[in-house]
Amino acid sequence: MKTLVHLFEDSVRKYGNNNLLWEKKEEKYEPTNFNDAKKSVYKFAAGLLELGIKKGDKLALLSEGRNDWIYSELGVLYTGAVNVPLSIKLDSQEIKFRLNHSEARMLIISRNQEKKLVEIKDELPLLEKKILLDEKENLNENEILFSEICQKGDLFLQKNIEEFISRWQSIEENDYANICYSSGTTADSKGIILSHLNYYTNIYQAKSLLTIPEHFITLLILPWDHAFAHTAGVYTFIGFGAGIASIQVGKSPMETLRNIPTNIREIKPHMILT
Repeated sequence: MKTLVHLFEDSVRKYGNNNLLWEKKEEKYEPTNFNDAKKSVYKFAAGLLELGIKKGDKLALLSEGRNDWIYSELGVLYTGAVNVPLSIKLDSQEIKFRLNHSEARMLIISRNQEKKLVEIKDELPLLEKKILLDEKENLNENEILFSEICQKGDLFLQKNIEEFISRWQSIEENDYANICYSSGTTADSKGIILSHLNYYTNIYQAKSLLTIPEHFITLLILPWDHAFAHTAGVYTFIGFGAGIASIQVGKSPMETLRNIPTNIREIKPHMILT
C-alpha cells in the first residue's frame, strides 16, 4: 500500500537500529533509532484513538522542528486523520483562519507558539482541545499534555492492539494526509489537500533519481510544515533509512536562528536543504 504509514513501517523493518532522529535539548545531540521512534508514534496515535479521533478528522500542528513534530504528524496519520501543519511564522489571525477553515478538532502546539492563541482563544468554535508538547502546570479544561496522551496510548495498546493495527492498516492511498496552506500573500490562504499517494509518489520518484546512504544525516533547516520539507527533508530520508536532525529550539525565534551555526558544527550534516 502506497501510504506514508506503510512507508514508515517498511523503513522500521529495514532500518530499525539506524538512528532516525537527532535532537539537542541539553548539552548535546541525542539520537533516536527507528524502532524507538515507532514506539513513540504508536503511543501517541493510540492515545488519540482513546480521545475519540476518527478517520478523516483534522488535527493541526504548530511547532518548531523537533522529535515530537515527527511523532505528532505520524501519530495523526496512523489514526487515519489528517494533519494540518502550520508555519511558526504565522500571526494569531492567520492561525485563526487556518484552524477554522480546516475545521481542526485539536491543535498540537509548542510552548513558544502557544502565546499566539491568547487573543483568539474565544474565536475557535470548532477546536476541542489543545495538545501541549511542553510540560505545563494548571492546565485549562480544554488542554492536555502530549505526555499524558502517550500514557493513555500505552494503556490502549496493551488492551486494544488489534483495534490499533486494524485502524492504521485500513488507511488507503487516496486518503488525505495533509492540508497545507499557501502563504496568503495576495488573498485568503488556500488549503491544498495532499493525499498519502501524492507524497509517496514524489518520494519514490526522488529515490529513483538519487541515493541517500543510510549513514547520512541532514540538519533540517527548512520549515517543517512545508510540503517540500515534508517530501525531501522528512519522508525521503525516512525512506532511505537516513537521519534527520532538528535545530536546537531557543526561547525565541532569534535564539533558535542563532543556534544554526553551532548545530551545523555539532551535527556535521552530509546534506542541507535550502
